[in-house]
Amino acid sequence: MAVNRECRVHEEVISGIQTVTLENALLRAQILTGKGADIYALVYKPLAVDVLLKAGGGLAAFEHRNLAERRLKHYSELFTGGWQDCLPHRARYLELDITQDTGGIAATVPWAYEIVRSGGEAVSIRCLVRLPDVPFEVEKSFTLRQGEAQLYIEQRIGNEGTAPVQFSWTQHAAFGGQFLDEHVSIEFPGGTAFHARQYDGSCREDGFSRFEEPIDRVTMPDGPSRDLRQVPPRQAHEQIFTVITGIREPRVKLINREKKIGVQLEWELDAFPFIRYWSSNTPEMYTVGIEPSNDAFANFDHSLQHGTYRELLPGQEYATRYACRIFETC
Repeated sequence: MAVNRECRVHEEVISGIQTVTLENALLRAQILTGKGADIYALVYKPLAVDVLLKAGGGLAAFEHRNLAERRLKHYSELFTGGWQDCLPHRARYLELDITQDTGGIAATVPWAYEIVRSGGEAVSIRCLVRLPDVPFEVEKSFTLRQGEAQLYIEQRIGNEGTAPVQFSWTQHAAFGGQFLDEHVSIEFPGGTAFHARQYDGSCREDGFSRFEEPIDRVTMPDGPSRDLRQVPPRQAHEQIFTVITGIREPRVKLINREKKIGVQLEWELDAFPFIRYWSSNTPEMYTVGIEPSNDAFANFDHSLQHGTYRELLPGQEYATRYACRIFETC
């Protein structure tokens, strides 16, 4: 049977959410343009493996929710898995504070989109949104190229407001599905695990060291330590959140040597100098989150104190690019 090696695009509405699927012979990427421009599925077609988490009953959670009329309260309300763009994750604009309870605005609303290339050697869509509350105009492009199992993403943010916006920004990528199990190892680009949620605001010279540990010996909430480079088995009944600081190169690999498949995230270090790592291994959810971020803290006051945020002045723009590649391994 002949294999269609050309790129192609497919549009459909699922449970009231507009979706656009980009596809070539190796990869299928499902983008929820009707909900945050989330990457909902990323399927490596030769092995029929979706590397992203699915949770909460899937898109049926949105069946009776018109996001154009009533947006989500924050990025994880009605969480269905996948990869959200938490922009801003937290922010301050004039008298407005965006907190954990209201953050990730970009993932709470529908985006407009246009198909830039519809087939042949490449397929590409451009997504656009003007955020509520924070005066960001955001443009985001997704591209697949023939013969490559890699999704390319380019993004531009512009401040259309009358005052500066100080903000943190995180790519909330949750891995799971058929890909994730105890055979997955994670290759971090060096760095140290920082317990951001325990940090008490110390700014003395030795203030951080009390909250830092080696990546291979991170203390769990209930006492024992764990090597973050190895994914624990299903229903290990543990959860952890930490931030990897001091990374040398902006990339992470997750490799399942049993299933002979791996995932690599790549980004620009200027945009995301930290990795927010979290995992959940409970009966309700089995996932590992690898989140490139510009913020090392759980408290935005600490972010402002230590400068782990970005500021855009009125009329100013910022652009970056990142990618996700799936590959086979021995």
